[in-house]
Amino acid sequence: MKRTIYILMLVTLINCNTMSNIEKALHIENETKSLLKIEAIIWKKAEQSENFENLTDAEQTFVYVEALEAEVNNGGFDQYFFNTSGKYSQETLEALKKIGAVKTYKIVEEAFRIFPENPIPKDIEKRHDILENINTATSERWTELEDKFYLYEENIGGLLLKYVKEHKSEFE
Repeated sequence: MKRTIYILMLVTLINCNTMSNIEKALHIENETKSLLKIEAIIWKKAEQSENFENLTDAEQTFVYVEALEAEVNNGGFDQYFFNTSGKYSQETLEALKKIGAVKTYKIVEEAFRIFPENPIPKDIEKRHDILENINTATSERWTELEDKFYLYEENIGGLLLKYVKEHKSEFE
């Protein structure tokens, strides 16, 4: 019996040592902790580049969805547009499609569509100028859409983890 336990422990240790950091992160049972670990791995890699050029398409997809979620949860769509993340609005919509977040895509697409200038400018100063003059109707509609976003009819974290598992080789 002791020998069997020893062998199982040894096999587990060997497997852990041969797993990539992403695989280890995917083995974390807590969804939030797993996502945070993956995010840390990607951000460490992203620090080497200003515009995410050194990230794979799959890693960029992860970053765009995480940034959207963080910004909207922290300060709404106007914060998303105000910060650097607003530069990547089109990429973010594509990322939502890629992970299969259909309901969230529709909410975000509408929020982006009512931005006063489309396509949404990549230039942060231009977005700031536009946001300074946002009308009440747009602001109120964004608030309504934020409320829908906060309902989380889809498990964005779960969809992201599924996406990472399906594209694991692109996260190495």
